[in-house]
Amino acid sequence: MSLRVSTQEIGPHLVLAFDGALDLSSLPRFSDALARHLRPAMSAVLDLDGITVLDDAAVGILLGAAARRREAGDPLTVVCTNPAIIERLERMGVGTSVSIVSSVLDIASS
Repeated sequence: MSLRVSTQEIGPHLVLAFDGALDLSSLPRFSDALARHLRPAMSAVLDLDGITVLDDAAVGILLGAAARRREAGDPLTVVCTNPAIIERLERMGVGTSVSIVSSVLDIASS
């Protein structure tokens, strides 16, 4: 399955929604999407609800993006409701670097 990426601005928040597998074959597309779309001074939201597979390398790319944004003072939030993906993110330490919420609406109302 290929990785699909869509973007949407909700107020001051840029939402990048990913659909498909975040695995070795899709890492270049994932990394490129983060580099191309994450802009300074805008809240970034990664919607991972459409993700079916999340491998370690993808988590590493996500953590790298979170670290760069944190250094710049720009927030990064992950939206996910899939219990297996949430558990993987938390086990890999993503929850200490970014907020994990259950809906884009949680972000839009802030």
